Amino acid sequence: MTEYLDIATAAKRLGNTERHIRRMCAAGKLPGAVKSGGRWSSIPATSHPKLIRTNSPEEITAELDLAGISKTKKEQAFKRVGLVKKCEQFCCQWVRAGKTRSEAIACFCKTEKISRSRMYHCLTAYKKEGLLGLVDSRGGGRKLADIISPDAWEFFKSMYLDQRQLTLKQCYDMTSIENQLRKRGWTMPPLRTMYRYVEKQIPLFVSVLHREGMQAYEARCAPYIVRDPDSVAPGAVWIGDHHQCNCWVRHHGKWIRPWLTAWEDMRSRAITGYHICPSPNQMTILLAAKRGIEKYGPPDSVKIDNGRDYDSEMWTGTTKARRKAIKKGQIDELMVAGLYAMMDVTVSFAIPYHPQSKPIERFFDTFDCQFVKTMPTYCGKDTARKPDYLNDLLGSDRAMREAKDLVEFEQLVGAYIERYNSTAHGGAGMNGQSPMQVLQSRESRRVLADGVLELLARGWSGELTVGKNGVKYRSMWYGQYDMDLLAHQGRKVRIAYDPDDLSRVHVYDANTMKLIVIAEQAQLIGYGDKVSEELLRDAMKRKARAVKAANAFRDTRRTANMDLPTLALEALEAGKVASRMKPPATNIRPVRTPFDGETREHKKQEALKAVRRAAGLESQTTVLGIDLSVLIPPKRQSVKLFND
Repeated sequence: MTEYLDIATAAKRLGNTERHIRRMCAAGKLPGAVKSGGRWSSIPATSHPKLIRTNSPEEITAELDLAGISKTKKEQAFKRVGLVKKCEQFCCQWVRAGKTRSEAIACFCKTEKISRSRMYHCLTAYKKEGLLGLVDSRGGGRKLADIISPDAWEFFKSMYLDQRQLTLKQCYDMTSIENQLRKRGWTMPPLRTMYRYVEKQIPLFVSVLHREGMQAYEARCAPYIVRDPDSVAPGAVWIGDHHQCNCWVRHHGKWIRPWLTAWEDMRSRAITGYHICPSPNQMTILLAAKRGIEKYGPPDSVKIDNGRDYDSEMWTGTTKARRKAIKKGQIDELMVAGLYAMMDVTVSFAIPYHPQSKPIERFFDTFDCQFVKTMPTYCGKDTARKPDYLNDLLGSDRAMREAKDLVEFEQLVGAYIERYNSTAHGGAGMNGQSPMQVLQSRESRRVLADGVLELLARGWSGELTVGKNGVKYRSMWYGQYDMDLLAHQGRKVRIAYDPDDLSRVHVYDANTMKLIVIAEQAQLIGYGDKVSEELLRDAMKRKARAVKAANAFRDTRRTANMDLPTLALEALEAGKVASRMKPPATNIRPVRTPFDGETREHKKQEALKAVRRAAGLESQTTVLGIDLSVLIPPKRQSVKLFND
């Protein structure tokens, strides 16, 4: 679209007066000029070369996007801008003095010790491109777009920023082939330049998120909430978690990597309770908590890992033994929360793959560095850090004889934790105190009634259904002939048990956690074995007592002499009368038709016709002296259309 200028603007660009511009328009020297109201008003920019808009070097510089230019090159370009400005001022002074511009530039170059060709190049480049013309073009271009075309860069990123983690060279080669085969015309830098370009242009957090996934991003790059240590009272919040120790011990004649289940006080960082076991589960959490509660009292709330976290870990490619152990350790969240609720302790479950939500992870790293690494059978955190001699050591007779068993290892861990709790810490809010000193500064301590902790710190099952033979747990039946348990047949229950004695269990209602019965294990009889008469009689007596208890729920004497059919009919009749006494409330809605008001006229005509037929006067058009009730106008009656 052609740009039009007013007379004043055209005069300014051409360096003439407005009157002279109008004369040029009248003479046809500015073709396309337009008159308005008898006067020349506007001139097309294409009518004269000097009328076409050209930005000054300063305007060009102001419109530039300098984000893609390195800091060093921008500093050099700004220095050259200063040199160009200084040269222009010097030339103006010489021209006013009657000398030529060439002489001025030659003298300026001699003074500033710069070649004339270089100076002329800077003056010309600045006039055409502004600051960009003074940027050093060496080293792959003056702008990032000069290094690689924007479309090529986007094509490269779509392959490089992917969790398949293609190498940079692969992505570079495929981008180059795409450029050649499709004839894209993209600008591509050398491979060495591409390495530097990717390092500068793709931030670390973007690379980690797209190439390694959200879990790695959360662990390495994601910001997290920083807690104020003084906002939590000592002993108020405990954090629990499992940790597989990076060493081997002997257990039941085999090498195993033991698991440490520990509780840490959030404020003081003291390890309040711990338990060493071959594989973790919710029972080990309770045993570790029991040890801490016995010594320090229960906290106000606890935070532990959740079952979903363990379930997800099973598919992350860990060893078969680790997956099996983790699967056993999956936590029943509702059950754990219910047990702690009985102690008035609130439970929250940590976010999976979010170590910042579990500060105890820091203790596990300290525990590994300060203690586990001193074990002769230390195996490292992964195969890259596994000692080369470990396999030979574990296979030697001497290592088997001198190795620590699970009990001895737990004693060593207990001794380490005692020293850890008594060592000064330099973390936030510790002020050089030990964890035990901070924990002992709490203002109050919660306590439980005698015996309550023993009842809670037992093994607990999930929800079970009471069947014909009682309740089944771990392929064993409990409470086979127990009347109290049979009364709950078909209902959900939970059982509590001593892991070392499964001959009897405590059965609780799954909803109220009220004790139902202490059930004994049912006796199993082998197939084909003879059953003693005494045992058979005892079983028959128990079955008879169960039937008797069921029959006791009904008293047949009350209906023995009643006529039940008659009673049933009377009940039906009573229901029928009750329905008449209480008719359903129905709203009346009138419906209008074309025959509204015609009913009475029809009856009148029928009556007159009957009278004529009876009197033999069918041809008579009038009937006199006959009083017909149908001819009497009806009384007006009000009709209730809607119920109140």
